[in-house]
Amino acid sequence: MSDNKDEKIEDVLVDSELAKKLVPNKFKFTSQQGRARRQKLLAGAKKLSETHAINDITLAAVCEEAGIPRASAYHFFPNIEAIFLALRFLNAIEILEMVETVDIGNYDRWQGYLTALIDHCITIFHNDETKAKLIYDTNTPDFEGDSFGEDMDHQIVDLVYKRLSERYEMPNFHDIQDTLLIAYSIVNAIFTLSYRRHQSITEEYIQEANTAFIAYLRCYLPEKLPRKNR
Repeated sequence: MSDNKDEKIEDVLVDSELAKKLVPNKFKFTSQQGRARRQKLLAGAKKLSETHAINDITLAAVCEEAGIPRASAYHFFPNIEAIFLALRFLNAIEILEMVETVDIGNYDRWQGYLTALIDHCITIFHNDETKAKLIYDTNTPDFEGDSFGEDMDHQIVDLVYKRLSERYEMPNFHDIQDTLLIAYSIVNAIFTLSYRRHQSITEEYIQEANTAFIAYLRCYLPEKLPRKNR
């Protein structure tokens, strides 16, 4: 991990308002001197996840991979689930940042914008297969039963709705964001099926996800949304 990535880890685990809202009290504060060790633990867990089922990875194995004494690891993460929660949180932040950077102005219709978002997500997953594994594999921690995954889904959908609303005159019905959330869940369900069958998100399933995503939303959105006057 680069120094820049470690800065992001610091913000997410200690200072981020989003972290305080979605994963309060999950991570212990660490000093400037402790950041290198935290970085090594995250990198060690990520490396092990490349070749092992995530539920088979223990805190002891991560400590050995990272070269960090187990007693020291508890200063940064209370358990192995917290380490993978941190990695999953970073994955979600990367997806949120991607949504922020995709310029909706480059697309004439909402369909093009939304399928572009899927394409950008796939690029993230293909560039680092451990990210898809942590989200879609069967052998992943339940993060102590918390609602982190659902909360992050809402964050992503809210941002997508905000972008659509800035560009288009969106239909005025009260549960439109729930409609977008269902559409997003359809994509995730298809990606989950692909990953569990093929250990990857295949081109066939990407096409199926795009088709289902747009077809569902066409039940609620007109083929061409009027653009807002600038």
